[in-house]
Amino acid sequence: GDLENCGDLLVYPNPVPLGYDGDVAVKGVISNGTIKITDVSGGLVFEGKSLGGQAVWNGKNLKGEKVKSGVYIVYSSDSTGQFRCTTKLMIYR
Repeated sequence: GDLENCGDLLVYPNPVPLGYDGDVAVKGVISNGTIKITDVSGGLVFEGKSLGGQAVWNGKNLKGEKVKSGVYIVYSSDSTGQFRCTTKLMIYR
């Protein structure tokens, strides 16, 4: 289906400031849904399940490396795998 921005999808901190080493929280996720985070060219850097409407990302890609500065796209989908929401995340390294 069409991607749509959802006002209740919250990424924190956003932007991720220089020197921040903690986790990035994605709140307002559909319960038992899936979160995917990609770079702007569509490369997958994270995929995980939401627990209680929240997912946590450690800021690393699938190889365990810290992602570079840039814009990332956060997708939230329901349990059937249909994407329901998308938002942007800015990271400074």
